Amino acid sequence: MATLSVCMIAKNESEVLGRCLDCVKSFADEIVVVDTGSTDNTKEIAARYTDKVFDFEWIDDFAAARNFSFSKATKDYVMWLDCDDVIDEASQRAIQEAKSSLSNYGCDAFMSRYCYAPSRSITVTRIVKRGSCQWEGFVHEYLAASSKRTLLNFTITHKKTSASLERDAGRNLKIFKKKLKEKVEFTTRDILYCAKEFYWNEDYRNSLRWIDKYFKRTDTWVEDCIEATKIKADILGKTGRGDEMIEVLAQGIVKYGMNKTLLYNCGFALYTAKKYKEASMYFLAIVNGLGVDSIYFSDTRDFTYLSLVWLSCCYWYTGDKLTGKRFHEIAKAMWPDSPTIINNEKFFGKV
Repeated sequence: MATLSVCMIAKNESEVLGRCLDCVKSFADEIVVVDTGSTDNTKEIAARYTDKVFDFEWIDDFAAARNFSFSKATKDYVMWLDCDDVIDEASQRAIQEAKSSLSNYGCDAFMSRYCYAPSRSITVTRIVKRGSCQWEGFVHEYLAASSKRTLLNFTITHKKTSASLERDAGRNLKIFKKKLKEKVEFTTRDILYCAKEFYWNEDYRNSLRWIDKYFKRTDTWVEDCIEATKIKADILGKTGRGDEMIEVLAQGIVKYGMNKTLLYNCGFALYTAKKYKEASMYFLAIVNGLGVDSIYFSDTRDFTYLSLVWLSCCYWYTGDKLTGKRFHEIAKAMWPDSPTIINNEKFFGKV
């Protein structure tokens, strides 16, 4: 059986660190905690679980800190976690069981699902063969693994507390602004995440500016282009430019294909604009199986269900209530206790 090091970086994580390490101890052969300047008892909590607790001077570079943590690992494979991650018992068992077969896959990198927000998940590289790759990116860092990757059947859940949300608010944007002042050359990925940070901090003017910079690059990735398109459209909608929002989404579908994210958002934008017949075309594309899933990004609340809900409403408002009821019943079968379904039943139950 392969051995596994679990590596984490921490700063003032006393509220959540024990919760995470209670999950980790069931499958980790080694736990490495790198502290980047805590002023609470984070290090003392870490020491209850491992004798491999190290200090690292924070230099506004998450990749540097993570690479330092990986350098302290001694086992066959290395797994990373954030301090506010949690792992349910089923996934803990799956990780332990996976250790017996990691060497049989013929690759050095393994992926898993990462639920980073309610009903939102992403596929990330989670476990790598020790020494096979490095972290890159001073913010929103990633493991640059060049080999093929295998998806393992377990899920990590990112579970922030209100205190950590308040503490971390604006942190990443401050780092980006500092790097800009230092005239650091941004990679294409840095440009995209700089745009995202402005977006998340509701600085829409600068977010659009950086998104436009991103689209001018020649080394973009289609999945990130879809995400950038969705963000740009959302900004246009929030700033009262609804027609431009719909145009951006429609152009995205033409350029990047029948991606479910773009189809759904375009349909919903049209629905919001009360263009119900046009909206139904995009929802029908998903319901009829013409939409394509994103490779890494997904909504755990299925797009098909959501499209059925809005289709039922589209037909209601265009006067075809029987067809609307049919789609409502299909959606109801998928999620009968949904508050939306219960509310709509008040109307379709009378049809």
